[in-house]
Amino acid sequence: MTLRVFPASLAGRTVLLVIAVIAVAELATFSLIAHFRRGAHVNHTVHLLAGQVRLLQIVLPGLDAGARAALGAADAGELQLRADGAGVPPHRPRFPFARRLADALEQRLAEPVLLRHAGPGQRSGLWVGFTAAGERWWLVLPPPRLEPQALPTELWPFLAATLVAVLLIAGLFVRSIVGPLARLGEAVTATGDGSARTVTPQGPREVRQLAERHNAMLGQLAAAAAERREMIAGLTHDLRAPLTRLRLRLELLASDGERAGLERDVDDMERIVGQCLAFLRSEGGEEATPAVCLAALLREETGRQQELGRPLALTIDESAEGCRVAIGSGNLRRLFDNLVDNALQHGAPPVEVRLVVAADGAALLSVRDHGPGIADGDRQRALEPFAQLEPARATAGSCGLGLAIVRRIAAGCGGELSLEDAAGGGLRVVVRLPAAQPG
Repeated sequence: MTLRVFPASLAGRTVLLVIAVIAVAELATFSLIAHFRRGAHVNHTVHLLAGQVRLLQIVLPGLDAGARAALGAADAGELQLRADGAGVPPHRPRFPFARRLADALEQRLAEPVLLRHAGPGQRSGLWVGFTAAGERWWLVLPPPRLEPQALPTELWPFLAATLVAVLLIAGLFVRSIVGPLARLGEAVTATGDGSARTVTPQGPREVRQLAERHNAMLGQLAAAAAERREMIAGLTHDLRAPLTRLRLRLELLASDGERAGLERDVDDMERIVGQCLAFLRSEGGEEATPAVCLAALLREETGRQQELGRPLALTIDESAEGCRVAIGSGNLRRLFDNLVDNALQHGAPPVEVRLVVAADGAALLSVRDHGPGIADGDRQRALEPFAQLEPARATAGSCGLGLAIVRRIAAGCGGELSLEDAAGGGLRVVVRLPAAQPG
């Protein structure tokens, strides 16, 4: 299982990028604020201590011993003055604030400065030693003065509100970019599925240009398809006239054997022309028509096939009697005719037609023959236009469009086509057609 670090969607990645940028910016801001606050705190402390030391160096020499002792024992508030003695801590402080404070004080006072502390892990004041009246004195800096004050508590709600506002604004911008891209992706997917759909150009300039190019591409594809249909339709239509003349001339031939062979060739040519025209009609589709009763139309078409002497058997499940499908009757007849023609031409009689209703309400139309069937590896290719699984089929009045026509008609109304092995041998072609919505 692959661990996904980044979100799969563009919106998710963009929002993650915005959050990361804001987080880095805030961390950098807080780092800079903390750095400057520490510098300002050291400078302020140095200014306070230097002033006190200079004042004491002036005052202490003029005091007698009793006054000095009283001054050393008094509580001076934030800074306390202590005389040198056994109470002075023995450790030299190593933390950064003490080192910076010592360097700055020495520069300010122009004399050596001693610092003492209770030791690592001990919370005690920082003792700053200086010389006055030939004696060592200590100013004690209390522990709260060792670190700068924390950021004001009222700043955090403001920062949180700012972060939320920035995320909302970023979300609006992301939506304005991802929304048009998502709609364009849906249109491209629909085009790939065979139902071309234009999209309204929206969003940033690059996205609008991409949508305009998609729409222009659809127009070019539609024009090319229309030109191709017109060319093939004209060609197949023009072939009917010479075929008709051939039939008239066949009637004038004296030899029955020669006439029978030529008639078979003409029949094959007419069948190929008919398949091409049916394929073009299935490509163009039909205008929207009311849903038809599938069972009634199958009975009508089966009766017509049986009148032509074709070995065809129809079975309609009781639950499928009232099944209606959203497909034009013309397309439905072409679908049924091609299924039967394919079963009789490439399979073996009898042909069994069955109509049932699936659990989800869709109609399942199956046509089964008793021929050799189609191998699993060839079934996908058998559904492609002009596919010939056997070279002999190309000379038997077939151009490989039968199943392609069925699949295109089924896909046009939201259905699908599948090929299965029939029990006892043969091929079973199943067409799934969605039921028409009531109303």
